[in-house]
Amino acid sequence: MNTCKTALRVIWAHKFYLLLYLVGMSLVMIVIGSTNMQAAVRANASSSVGRFEPARAKVAVINRDCGDQVGCELGRGLEQYLSKSAQLVTVEDRPQALQDANVSGKSDLTIIIPAGYGQRFLEALEDTAAQAPSGGKTLGFPKVETAASYNSSRGSLAQLQVDSYFDALRSALLAGRGQNGSMELHSSAVFNGAAAYAVAHYADKQPHVGIHASPKGDNRALSEGFATTVGLAAFPLMTALTVSVATLFAAFSSPDRRRRLLASPMRSSSLNGQELTAALILAGISWAYYVALVAFSMAASGVSLTSLGWGRVLLSFFAMLIFAVSAASFGFMLAQFNPSSSLINSVGVIFGLVVMFTSGSSTGGSLPPVMQTIGKLTPGWWYNTAVQSIVDTSAADLASWGLPLTVVALFALAYSCVGLMVSRLTRTRATLVALAGSDPSMIG
Repeated sequence: MNTCKTALRVIWAHKFYLLLYLVGMSLVMIVIGSTNMQAAVRANASSSVGRFEPARAKVAVINRDCGDQVGCELGRGLEQYLSKSAQLVTVEDRPQALQDANVSGKSDLTIIIPAGYGQRFLEALEDTAAQAPSGGKTLGFPKVETAASYNSSRGSLAQLQVDSYFDALRSALLAGRGQNGSMELHSSAVFNGAAAYAVAHYADKQPHVGIHASPKGDNRALSEGFATTVGLAAFPLMTALTVSVATLFAAFSSPDRRRRLLASPMRSSSLNGQELTAALILAGISWAYYVALVAFSMAASGVSLTSLGWGRVLLSFFAMLIFAVSAASFGFMLAQFNPSSSLINSVGVIFGLVVMFTSGSSTGGSLPPVMQTIGKLTPGWWYNTAVQSIVDTSAADLASWGLPLTVVALFALAYSCVGLMVSRLTRTRATLVALAGSDPSMIG
């Protein structure tokens, strides 16, 4: 375990890379993900069905025929009818007050039932009932006085409701809907029953506005925001682990250190295993850090991970862990070429940017064909595809997310195999050079 501890101390000696690439870049990615998440929260909150309410017109009803029982019942029924779609306001029955109400916007529509209106309505109704069987000409029904405000079109729409009320009332009276089918039209109870019938059947006679929206319980927008936040881990994890792991193995791969390690009584497989263990520990710590950061970001945005489904959340975090191992494997492969520190940083940053911009996590939409082709040559595209598939489908749908996640694991295996092959060739060449340099025949 001494080699593993030494490897961890090497990593800690280069902690600036972790602070810069892992902590610094992850905070930037989390801020971007939180912005998308808050937009998803607002979209989810505004997508609930039933939040739409049509504008209600302000209507004033002035009944100057209250002295007559029929006129009183007509006015009372009209107010009940309009109260279902409009806001009733009180205006004094004075010319100046009525004008001010319309001009100031206090009333969108002013309705005046003139004196004697009830009797004229009753006479027209009786004439219609008498002339209907013979098909003779009937008297026209009287109209109430209306004045719509020019400041709003709601008054004109409410005026249509007024006409609808009197049409419904007339039809109910002629059909005998007043009081048990009675046609005693002079009875106020008949008008009261007909008005109640017209009000009760208001909803069946009015057009409805159908609202097509996602139910409030639909977490699709939140799930997509979560997938974007998890997908943005590609850049900080790839860059930080590439640079840190490459720096670690480069420190153990120099010829002098390698010869001292090979001269020790410990087997080379044990040495390599402890170095690999330190790299995996670093990958696990980086993964756990980013998971905690994502969980904190979700909580700060007001989103519970439970609402997204623990199956999807845990699988997404598992995909992130596989990607972290792939990033560490790439760093191991890079170290076997004995690069300089500046080259390690350059390759780590450039490859991290390529992974981020070709994975699709930073764009939020489909990539051009060229970018998709480049992205499929890196584990980032497959990682983002796996996360999106996990969020979009059920956890039991293994085929949708299992294939891209397997490809990410194969990238990790491929990087490790290439690194081991290069390491084997490098060590063999170093051994041959050492043997040639110690040959006595080569001395002066």
